[in-house]
Amino acid sequence: MSVPNVNLFLNYVESLAGKDREYIKDNIEQRSFYSCNKNFDYVGYVNKGSKEQLDYISYSGNNEKSLGIFNENGLLNENDIKELRNKLRTTKSVIWHGVISFTEDFGNRYCDTYEKAYNLMKTELPRFFKNAGLSAKNIIWYAGLHTNTDNKHIHFSFFEKEPMQRIRDKEGVQFSKGHIAVGVMRKFKKSIEVKLLDLSSEIVKKRTSITTAFRQLEREMFVKNLNELVEILPLSGRMSYDSKDIEKYRRKIDNVVNSMIMSNASLRQKLNDFDVVVSRIDDEIRNINKRMKQDENKNLLKEKYKLDLYRRLGNIVLSVVKDIRKEHRKFNYDTKKRLVQKRLDKAKRRALFKNCERLNYLSTQEVINAFEEFLHKLDEANYKRLQEEGVISESL
Repeated sequence: MSVPNVNLFLNYVESLAGKDREYIKDNIEQRSFYSCNKNFDYVGYVNKGSKEQLDYISYSGNNEKSLGIFNENGLLNENDIKELRNKLRTTKSVIWHGVISFTEDFGNRYCDTYEKAYNLMKTELPRFFKNAGLSAKNIIWYAGLHTNTDNKHIHFSFFEKEPMQRIRDKEGVQFSKGHIAVGVMRKFKKSIEVKLLDLSSEIVKKRTSITTAFRQLEREMFVKNLNELVEILPLSGRMSYDSKDIEKYRRKIDNVVNSMIMSNASLRQKLNDFDVVVSRIDDEIRNINKRMKQDENKNLLKEKYKLDLYRRLGNIVLSVVKDIRKEHRKFNYDTKKRLVQKRLDKAKRRALFKNCERLNYLSTQEVINAFEEFLHKLDEANYKRLQEEGVISESL
């Protein structure tokens, strides 16, 4: 059932609706894992990976790394994942789960990024559902590309919004058991390989055109927002993000920061790395709060550090705005000569663009510094805890 470069494994857990007590007792443990009724569940595994060996992949002692959980709309955020878990906990549908595994060379070349995995699943899963006799509109699916093994692979799962009732016996209508024909599986594997071979060139073309247009649009918005701030900020008072003099302009400053992040891929990636670390720590804090029967949102860090980052980046924006104004003052004199005025305006634009690049650089460095400070604080807190618990001595 394999093709040279792709292997597909698919299994399912039946719905427990309408089953007798003995059947439920024998199958509830497996159903709980895939329906998110356990602390460690399949959604969490697909999203973040695990040290544990699951299903069909040999991990060679590596911690498995996931590039994040996604569906047809792209990467899921915390609220999306929470909503997905709630739907899994309440569904009466069969829950299908599987993995698409690639040979080492093929996976490294054709499915080594989230973008490639996303385009593959978004295109091929609806066709697979149709061939399997399922309605794509009635399906909720999610997936994640795992990369920290020799063989890149995609874990995925899906279930019906409204379970299709298509088995009739003497007792009446029952839920489908979930079996999908071998021929449908074989066709799916072949289409995966063909699609990835096509995607390698297709994605490059699309990404180049779309990214170029996107970057141009976002860059224009960044420059526009910064220039607007240069024009409207007061000329006197305390130029600090937290000051009362700046309070009513804070939203405009945040707009500059947001558009700068969207136009700067490097900055965006570093912020995402920061977000992943803080989110995982918040998950640990929530689990501790639950065990202690406290408000699970008590002492979370993510919002606190987000506000601090915007304050830090906002102050850099204000500093650069000051410098832009200084340069612009050199070109602020009246002239009735159109060509002279044109040259002055062009000089102002050059000063603006130059400082945009400087702002990008300073902001990226600030995020790196903030991330390092955050990790250092975590190390200090952990060291102090180990001392208090007597694991290490203070003389060390």
